[in-house]
Amino acid sequence: MLRRVLLVLGLAFTALGVAIAAAPSIATTLRLPDVPRVVVAALAVVFALATHAARKKVDFRDPDEAVVRASGLEGRYEPPRPGAEIGTELAVGPRDGASSADTRLRERLRVLAVRVLSDAEGWSADEAHRRLDDGTWTDDRTAAALFAEDVNPAAQHLVASFAGIESTHEREVRHALAELERRSGVDAGGD
Repeated sequence: MLRRVLLVLGLAFTALGVAIAAAPSIATTLRLPDVPRVVVAALAVVFALATHAARKKVDFRDPDEAVVRASGLEGRYEPPRPGAEIGTELAVGPRDGASSADTRLRERLRVLAVRVLSDAEGWSADEAHRRLDDGTWTDDRTAAALFAEDVNPAAQHLVASFAGIESTHEREVRHALAELERRSGVDAGGD
């Protein structure tokens, strides 16, 4: 409401100013004071204060209203995070014996490892497979044990596995992923 009043007053005084500039006799007819600068300055101060007061009274949108409006918008597509399936399979937990899910996970990690080792080390796919099979692709025995049957994980990891802190399979996967992450130079942000 205040904005409309200020707009009307501003337009009226602008029209009056233009009329007085065009025909100075209008000022005499309206009996305007002899010092128009003082009047104009006073009006400017009044308008400035009124504008300031009007801006302070502006009601911003209610946060609840913003939530309601946002709920009507189309949902955003979140592409799947690479490796999320591996995290899901690991979250299922240890299984008795080698299940098909464990075998699939191991095969997928093997494919990933061959790609990373080929890119990072310049090895051929056959060389990467050979090093994965004999466990020489890394110095981390726990990581190497994931792909090599003849490599046993370090003793402290076996103790942790017996204590139930973390399964051997889960630890091997975690170590292998950490080693592959280090080799690829990608920081996945997890630990």
